[in-house]
Amino acid sequence: MDVDKAKSLFEVAEYVRKLWDKIPKTRILNQEATINVPESIVEYSLAVRIPHNFRTIRKVIEISAPSIIRVSASSLHPLPRTVREAVKKTVYEDGRVTYALFPELLPPDSDLISVSISYSIDDPLLLDDLVSRTKAHEPSGTEKNEYWMHAALKHPKVLRDKFGVFDLRDVDVTVDVGVHNELKTTIPPGFIRRLKRFFAVMGETDPRKQYAAIPELRRLAREKTAGKEFKILVDLESLFMPGKFAKYIDVIKDFRYSYCYKGKECYELPIEIIPKKMNVISRADLTLEKPAADGVLVYKNGLFTDAVKEVMSGA
Repeated sequence: MDVDKAKSLFEVAEYVRKLWDKIPKTRILNQEATINVPESIVEYSLAVRIPHNFRTIRKVIEISAPSIIRVSASSLHPLPRTVREAVKKTVYEDGRVTYALFPELLPPDSDLISVSISYSIDDPLLLDDLVSRTKAHEPSGTEKNEYWMHAALKHPKVLRDKFGVFDLRDVDVTVDVGVHNELKTTIPPGFIRRLKRFFAVMGETDPRKQYAAIPELRRLAREKTAGKEFKILVDLESLFMPGKFAKYIDVIKDFRYSYCYKGKECYELPIEIIPKKMNVISRADLTLEKPAADGVLVYKNGLFTDAVKEVMSGA
């Protein structure tokens, strides 16, 4: 299969299915697929009924695509068992990888086999063809803010007609949690002015202006926060570390908390280390039995405000 970049989540799966469609007297009984969203990996398998002379019809079945990670085969009847020796992996000098299934190495009495293929998704945006994701902010007050989340398979009926099992694991919804208001109401304007003035003076490169700024530096040194500014900034920034900020987040219903990180826009300080928003990732699983998921992300802004106040108490 000569594909530089898949145009569909199921391009490799369709390629493998068509391989078996071309083999005489074989019949595909079932297809299953599991997509692991964080890893961008598809686990695809198909159950195939094979004739008694299958081992003479084909000596080898080659499966090759750039995104394939592994291929395995199992006998399902009369006794279930993995047949590792039936699949051989070959890596060529040009880097091309081929997986070869040798029918003669399958159990002699096997008439039903499973072939499993794991392959990577080059473009995670392809998931948007399969699942819809929405979110909405519902302001709740000074103690908490709630964000509603929803994810759903777009075409569950089509998937049911095609797959016996279809799982979409760890579907992500990212919510931009605003912290700007909590910072604005708790960081004293005087502290910000002193900080900006300090950085302006220390950033001066003209020797004459540096000399002229000495009285200003002496005045800043007499401020009650003198020597504490950087510790306050470090302590304030630490509140936005994933492990700490997670304490101010609850995720309920079908979703679960996964991770958080700083947004790109920063608070109005002379050094850009404090974000205006935190990006919070929540995840849910979707299946044919449960094709939709709902959840609520609760931002405990009251507790976060208290934490910022404690850091700023020395300012």
